[in-house]
Amino acid sequence: MNTYSICHEVGIKASSIDVYQALTDIKKLAGWWTSDTRGDGSKVGGILEFWFGDFCQKFEVAELQPNKLVRWKANGNESVEEWAGTEITFSLSADEKQCYVRFSHSGWRKASGILPHCSTKWAIFMLSLKDFLEKGKGQPAPNDVQINHD
Repeated sequence: MNTYSICHEVGIKASSIDVYQALTDIKKLAGWWTSDTRGDGSKVGGILEFWFGDFCQKFEVAELQPNKLVRWKANGNESVEEWAGTEITFSLSADEKQCYVRFSHSGWRKASGILPHCSTKWAIFMLSLKDFLEKGKGQPAPNDVQINHD
């Protein structure tokens, strides 16, 4: 069965240590993705809850390689139907100028539906992560860039 992925890359003027912390510490996750973030992103098996109003998207922390890799898995009964079984991966590699964050949201069963919307939103949130680390303030939901007029 074919699956589809969303991929983005952003260079951030921050250490891989700081980027890793922004991906595993719930207070820092709340600074760039959604301001209502709960759970534990600092250990494998931990459950993260990302609240968007009265909707909650849950992920299990599937893999952590300090300052190098963060991987989450969306559980089938705890997610948007199209996200069930998908994985989010942040791969980090730094040079003397910046830390490159290679993001993927993989395992989508179809390229239609909400995938195009989510791809655009993930790009917005990757730029929010960049602003959070470089400028001290991101644009987490609900104060993120809106792409629809609903």
